Amino acid sequence: MVVRLLIVDGVKYKLWTPKKELEEFEPIVKKNVKDIFGENSIYFDLKQKLTSRAGVGSIPDGYVITLSDPPQWYVIEVELSTHPLYDHIVPQLSKFIHGIKTYESRRGITEALYEEIKSDVVLEALVKKRIGSSEIYRFLTNLVSSPPILAVVIDEKTKELEEVCNSLPPIEKRIVEFKIFERIDAGIKNAYLFEPLYKPMVKKAPEIPITIPKEFPVISREELASLKEGKVVICPSKPEGVNFLLQYNAWGFVRIRREPEYFALYVSRPESRISFFGEVKEILYPKDPGSPITEEEARRYKEFKEGKKVIVLKPESLRRLDKGIPKGTLKKVLQGLKYVTLSQFISAKTLDDL
Repeated sequence: MVVRLLIVDGVKYKLWTPKKELEEFEPIVKKNVKDIFGENSIYFDLKQKLTSRAGVGSIPDGYVITLSDPPQWYVIEVELSTHPLYDHIVPQLSKFIHGIKTYESRRGITEALYEEIKSDVVLEALVKKRIGSSEIYRFLTNLVSSPPILAVVIDEKTKELEEVCNSLPPIEKRIVEFKIFERIDAGIKNAYLFEPLYKPMVKKAPEIPITIPKEFPVISREELASLKEGKVVICPSKPEGVNFLLQYNAWGFVRIRREPEYFALYVSRPESRISFFGEVKEILYPKDPGSPITEEEARRYKEFKEGKKVIVLKPESLRRLDKGIPKGTLKKVLQGLKYVTLSQFISAKTLDDL
């Protein structure tokens, strides 16, 4: 049996498989609707029956509309992979697809969505603001007249399920594999893994200028040979992290157990090299009296977590390397702390040598 383990900041999670769809799986899926469908999505927990022209009907687990541009609506089916594929899942999906085609079903959905929105003044105001109109019923009528996307949220996606969905009558179908992880030490199920049905907008963080005084001391690696042999801890940083280093003459926040004699900082693009070197004075928690950054100040940084420490450098030992150690050919560089000897650090031509 394969055990999947997820570790986040030292906290261990194990894969948890729900056994009950209504009591265990569906509530968690509902809680994460905006992460699955986007911030502009609204989930309707409506048990609105879809009935085909032949009178065969079935009730989806819910409906979602997205107030994006263009707007979209979804018919939602939440399933467990333990349910029989051909005896349960396939018949359900087939009934939805045939039921969606009838005018009566679409009108019923439109009216149910409209009543749900009108019953909540906050939701009604939100919809009016997003669609730029007070004609909510007309908006819903136009939306539901277009084909929906049939979204199947399931705890495990298989090739067989994908093949079956592709063989069903032509309507866009999306399968969301939704994995749940349970925190081992607390039994809390609060970590999820899935691929959202929208493209998240990634805001480019504004570049923070790095201010290095002109008189800041520079040293060559050859000059480091006069120091006593010892361990060097190399920490990765974005360019703006240099400001933190210069301000506090320290580096934070890290989970570290060893006590290295020296510290070096790798600065990511556009620099892409190890650029700073210093001697370690002590390693402290922010709450310790000798810490250059207080715990209150530390909490303002998103990198700070309980248990993380600060590497404090000896006064006036921090130097900028005149040439530094460039990235080399490695694609992934320094995802965490790296320890090398001082002699290795001095002789390395690129990070590939460390």
